[in-house]
Amino acid sequence: MFITYYLSETFGVIVVNKFQNLNYDKMGKERIKREHDLLKLNCVSDSEFESRMAVWDRMAISSAPLGEAKNFIETTFNKLQNDVVNASRDFQVSFTEFEVMAKDEINYIRLNVADQKTQLVWFAIITLMIAGTVAICM
Repeated sequence: MFITYYLSETFGVIVVNKFQNLNYDKMGKERIKREHDLLKLNCVSDSEFESRMAVWDRMAISSAPLGEAKNFIETTFNKLQNDVVNASRDFQVSFTEFEVMAKDEINYIRLNVADQKTQLVWFAIITLMIAGTVAICM
């Protein structure tokens, strides 16, 4: 169950193809790890934490094809701003900062939640190493 992403650094655009059968259990577990990492280990500000979690929230509720990541990031930022205004809270993150954080979170999710090919390669390598060690020891 994956999210498909294509990174195109030559054009400076990240294209989000579409969400396909996202594994919400794995995403939830990874989000808890990420929250701990951001709050306890990295000690990020409340605004930065809220910005990064807005990306996770938007990915979790979105089931439609998203098109370009730039549109996804703009929509997420606008929704976050509306939520902050409705809650009468202070928000200290510019769109440029949000865009950088959103791309970072998209990449984090791509690598840790959606990239099963990389995980399968690592499992195969570990299995081969164990099998090789057992073969050498016999």
